[in-house]
Amino acid sequence: MDPQLERFADTLALAGIDITQPFDVRWYNAHAIEHSLPLSPLPTFERPPSDGTLAVLLGNSTALWSAFLRWLAAQPDPESVTDPLDTYTASVISAAVADLTGGARHDIFWVTDSSRLVSMQRVALVSGLCYHDAETQLSIHPAFGAWVAFRAVVVLDAPAARFGDSPPPLVRCLLTDADKASARDAMAAALRASDEANLCTQLHGAKGMERDVRLAWAALRDCVTVGRDHRYSEAQLVYHYTKDREVLMHAMRAQPAAT
Repeated sequence: MDPQLERFADTLALAGIDITQPFDVRWYNAHAIEHSLPLSPLPTFERPPSDGTLAVLLGNSTALWSAFLRWLAAQPDPESVTDPLDTYTASVISAAVADLTGGARHDIFWVTDSSRLVSMQRVALVSGLCYHDAETQLSIHPAFGAWVAFRAVVVLDAPAARFGDSPPPLVRCLLTDADKASARDAMAAALRASDEANLCTQLHGAKGMERDVRLAWAALRDCVTVGRDHRYSEAQLVYHYTKDREVLMHAMRAQPAAT
């Protein structure tokens, strides 16, 4: 990673965005075509195909939670902040991107923006960051396991030729046979608990999930052995799925005061 990207990654890691994965836009676009996926290509800014186009996948492990709670506690009126987690991540990512690009052309694709859909899981797959389990649709990180969340893809008007023409090897399967069996059962239970017609809204919508549905989907992540030490805290898990403001405010007040 070049010095500018290292500084970018370090800045974001301090804010809890501790997953920074550079990749070549060509890998994602070619993957979508090869697998006939209904995905729009990422932009290339008219760069020569031989140059590639540099992009970065951004996400987080459980590290985001404490940084986010500190930020929320520092707001003049924490309870009035709209969509606080999305507001926080957008703020820190936008500031870091502005510093990285210095006004040069770029584009940010947010996981919350359904009008410009990018499959963050497919980016994680083709960039060699995570194993993608086609049956459960879980992205599984070699260290963090299933306890990762993706926030954005940043496309830069910069070459990616340093990576070569071919993407890195895919991450090998990280699920044991026991994991796979447990995950199949958990997936079936989660689908039964969900209104499948509104599954996308439940996963990404403003209201979040009902608690019983949240527990069902959380159980799916718990089936993965690798990365269990990085499991979200109960408060982070509940808020991640339900967006329960009462849970969030309680977690914020319980956070140790900054020194």
